[in-house]
Amino acid sequence: MASIDNAIYDRIAAAWWSDESFMALLRNSVNPPRFEYFREILAQRFGKTPPLLSVLDVGCGGGLLSERFAAIGCAVTGIDRSLPTLAAARDHARSMSLAISYQAGDAAALPFNAAQFDVVCCCDVLEHVDDFDSVIAEIARVIKPGGVFFFDTINRTWRSKLIAIKLAQDWAPTRLIPRNLHVWEKFIRPRELAASLERHGLLTHEFAGLSPAVNPLKALVSLVRLKLGWINFGQMGNSFVLAKSKDLSLSYMGFAARSAPAAISDVIPEAEARACTS
Repeated sequence: MASIDNAIYDRIAAAWWSDESFMALLRNSVNPPRFEYFREILAQRFGKTPPLLSVLDVGCGGGLLSERFAAIGCAVTGIDRSLPTLAAARDHARSMSLAISYQAGDAAALPFNAAQFDVVCCCDVLEHVDDFDSVIAEIARVIKPGGVFFFDTINRTWRSKLIAIKLAQDWAPTRLIPRNLHVWEKFIRPRELAASLERHGLLTHEFAGLSPAVNPLKALVSLVRLKLGWINFGQMGNSFVLAKSKDLSLSYMGFAARSAPAAISDVIPEAEARACTS
């Protein structure tokens, strides 16, 4: 198995908010639909105008999600292992006049009290750690009773190996992200994540896919224009729109909570579950 390159986040810390960096794909293509989904869940569970909620962003990176939660009035704490990344996150939050508490720390040993947060989110992180179950255990520990856990990650399927590894990383003509940013063996099947959540007292309410909402031909044209230098990553991210879907075979998101249990078969339809594990 190849070694994942998590040190890259130290090297590219200054590029989190740059349109010239591949990180702009995450910021412009992935983050908006993902946050809107999370916001809808918050409205359903806490009301359309939720009270001041305490939010912990585990593996916050440059603050893409932290800033979204802060902008709607949440009291946000972001934690990350990369000190250069945290410095970039603080600088950008300051430029946006957002009060966010950023701290250094390990997702598998969170420096917080038990039952401290109303909401915990952990996105683009679980597929990068050595033991995602230990991270889930810590997240479960710091969520208040009745609190919500938001997540997203990448499914371990033949499709994710082709698209997320071979095309997006390995093959130079289509490469969008650095090699070894992801390792296929670390991707997580929905059933594996659901089992971990249940084991630590977090009850899964939904899994939802994150899929392209544009014509494949349009996506190909955007890729060609990027490779030719006609557009930057920020512009490609704006044109390559993702949306919530029922397809879990590549990227998926969801939420869990300390509430009434849901059977895994209720969360992942039987036919979809078979596809997810293929």
